Amino acid sequence: MRKRVATRAILLGLILIPPNVFWVGYMEEVVGKSFPTTMSLFFNAVFTLLILVLLNKLWGKIAPSLRLTQGELLLIYSLIAIGTCMVGVDLYAVLVPCLVHPFWFATAENKWEQLFFGYLPKWLMVSDKDVLKGYFLGWSSFYTKKYLLTWLPPILYWTLFFMVLIFVMICINIIFRKQWAENEHLTFPIIQLPLALTDEKLSLLKSKLMWVGFSVSAIVDILNNINANYPFFPHIPVRDYDIYTFVYAYRPWYAIGWTPLYFFPCIIGLGYLLPLELSFSCWFFYWYWKFQRILSVTFNLQVARPDMPYINDQSAGAYLGIAFFVIWTGRRYLWQVIKRALGRPSLVSDEGEPMSYRMAFVGIFLGYIFLFFFITKMGARWGTALVFLLIYFLLSLAVARIRAELGSPAHDLHFAGPDQMLPRVAGVESFTKGDLVFFTLSWSFNRAYRAHPMPHQLEGFKIAERLNLDYRQYMWAMLIASLVGSFSAFWTLLQANYKLGASSAKMPPWVVGFGWEAYNRLDSWLKMPQQRDILCSIFTGWGFLFAVFLILMKGKFLWWPFHPVGYAVSSSWAMGLMWCPIFIAWLAKFIILKSTGLKGYRYTLPFFLGLILGEFVIGSIANILGLVFNWQIYRFWG
Repeated sequence: MRKRVATRAILLGLILIPPNVFWVGYMEEVVGKSFPTTMSLFFNAVFTLLILVLLNKLWGKIAPSLRLTQGELLLIYSLIAIGTCMVGVDLYAVLVPCLVHPFWFATAENKWEQLFFGYLPKWLMVSDKDVLKGYFLGWSSFYTKKYLLTWLPPILYWTLFFMVLIFVMICINIIFRKQWAENEHLTFPIIQLPLALTDEKLSLLKSKLMWVGFSVSAIVDILNNINANYPFFPHIPVRDYDIYTFVYAYRPWYAIGWTPLYFFPCIIGLGYLLPLELSFSCWFFYWYWKFQRILSVTFNLQVARPDMPYINDQSAGAYLGIAFFVIWTGRRYLWQVIKRALGRPSLVSDEGEPMSYRMAFVGIFLGYIFLFFFITKMGARWGTALVFLLIYFLLSLAVARIRAELGSPAHDLHFAGPDQMLPRVAGVESFTKGDLVFFTLSWSFNRAYRAHPMPHQLEGFKIAERLNLDYRQYMWAMLIASLVGSFSAFWTLLQANYKLGASSAKMPPWVVGFGWEAYNRLDSWLKMPQQRDILCSIFTGWGFLFAVFLILMKGKFLWWPFHPVGYAVSSSWAMGLMWCPIFIAWLAKFIILKSTGLKGYRYTLPFFLGLILGEFVIGSIANILGLVFNWQIYRFWG
């Protein structure tokens, strides 16, 4: 019998979502100095969890009956992480600019009004220039009757859309949860630190090695924060070097572009949690992409085809290859799940699951139908909507699998979602203006796949499984957390923009830049429609096939060092920041395992967890103080 978590934990988690969303929103969209939602482990959620653990220890002595259990603490952590997703730079932070941008920036010169205004779903957007004046120029307040009433319908409609999208993700996770967590015993590395932090004996916090690692990170961040405010003070150069500066004048080596040589302690810690073949593949394939760029310049391939070597398309193909193989290898399990859903004899039981498999399939079907009609109501054709959703959920499945199996520190997949893939593969002229407008609005959840809710949901179910907690309670709590996170995200972003002005110098350029990205792309599609890009299709197919090849080789030969996940994730912006610390972590883990075996790995693990915790704690404190006192903040990540 699975244990239920006390209602107080759910209420506390929901109460903590708005301040966390506010904090993250200001960090990423106002101050622009730290970006917790661009990595797999959100440092705001870890910091909040640590504070709760320490307070729990204190009030456990004063009032033992009020002491929170490990299950309650981890449920709160899961709810904060899921709520934080909504304000991330790949969800509402992109959505809000997309809802207002064309109505403010349309001019006689760009002819946007004649070009596509008739196809914009104005019921989902804000077009009143009196309302937008405060948003873009600032010196205003969101808390006025006209602003609130104008924004309320789009907020409600989009919240409904994303809640259904998130519910479908939960249903997919329910179907795959048992296979991944219990049958395949995937390791879920991202939850290792939260699990260790909440251990009843507080073993991690009592470890001397952890405090050594904590001190290393803390010293780096403290000194660099002082330097950010007092430049005469010495700093530790962990993010000062770029290999490109040494080769930019030499052909073809300049083709490598931005290649940072950074040494983030927290990423070294996260890299140590990865399996050796993944950490090796991350930095190896990062240079594999650089080599492709060098070859393209060497043979002048980019002159005729500026997109060569189609790295984003290869990565998208790799993600699809991973999703395909997950479904194919799990086909026997899935067949048993389907039989169970149909009420026929099955080897798989859904007893104790968050919902029955029958209800999960019904949820996917009804949710898919709702999303389909919502998208067609936005102006897209039914065929476009069906294919778009299919590709989106396949990519989401791949992201969830990547996190569950190997705990990749990042999974960007920049500019390679179905909104990018379909026009490139089929040609812009294959789509109507309504289709293209929908693709533009879908930029809000397809620009990249970093702050993606689906892996956080699955990790929440894994925590419930580890601690023998009620799955159904976890499911409803996560759905409510998403709802609270949605409203909190809208509130955070809108009140900040009305106060400071989205177009003002007080806000980072990407606040308006997200809108320019989406609508400049639409402008280009309509004014200069591209033909079908055959090479895009070829390279996407190549990414798919090469990922499948790597999976087959990995399954056939234990010594095979190249992991398909490393191939898929290594082309991203985040991996540019991470490749060097992951290389350091790989080298350290390789040496430790070769010299001392698994015993040495377990002994040294607290040190590397300390590297993560130290940077997260000092970085969080510095960000809070910076927001309160308007200090300069050292950007320890992003």
